Amino acid sequence: MSAAAAYSELAGRLADASGDVIRRHFRNFSDVSDKVDASPVTIADRQAEEVMRALLEIECPDHGILGEEGENVRQDADYLWVLDPIDGTKNFASGSYQFGTLISLLLDGAPILGIINQPVLGERWFGLAGETTTLNGQPIKTRACSSLADAWMYSTNPAMFQGSAERAFKSLSGRVKHALFGTDCIGFGLLAAGYTDIMCEADMNPWDYMALIPIVEGAGGVISDWHGDPLTLTSDGTVLAAGDPRVHTLAIDALVAV
Repeated sequence: MSAAAAYSELAGRLADASGDVIRRHFRNFSDVSDKVDASPVTIADRQAEEVMRALLEIECPDHGILGEEGENVRQDADYLWVLDPIDGTKNFASGSYQFGTLISLLLDGAPILGIINQPVLGERWFGLAGETTTLNGQPIKTRACSSLADAWMYSTNPAMFQGSAERAFKSLSGRVKHALFGTDCIGFGLLAAGYTDIMCEADMNPWDYMALIPIVEGAGGVISDWHGDPLTLTSDGTVLAAGDPRVHTLAIDALVAV
């Protein structure tokens, strides 16, 4: 059994536990506050991460934990769990379904397991390094798209592109068939399932993208930074994913053309 497969059941329990918390608060909460960077956080964000951390401390106390809402612990451990309890907090706080819990496990800095869990709709993407990605247990695959002119592209928010990143994004968005916004992590799940072609993001943190790597790659897609380099814990925050390697190359060319 691979290292990733050995922790699949535990990862599923993390998704179940955080999902129970999130469903209780969906469209039924009053506690929304702003963090230091002015981004919103809810009681559901905090409690969902707390239950996952508590379970990890019981099941694998020698593993590290890197999370959006809590203190990082044992970050130099061989195994590192990277958690985002609610990716898409603004959507969650406004009652939208476009959010998900991101759970990933890294071994020596490389993501070997990734989950996108949408607990309200009951959709769960599961990626294991070297294996085919599944959506609710069924194998999924990205779709073919060989040209930017035919590509549908999602991004979370146009405001995330500032300065040179804004110019690069406009270079790409002006060449695709449709440039749409607002999905957060769910857009990467849609890409992996063959419903869209490109995800282009900036200003991302490791908990925003680590879980996405096994999911996109296991469905036949490509995911990197805007220079085409592999994503790591110290990447520059730009993320580009494509279902078809050909359109990924074209998108990189468009981003670096300015």
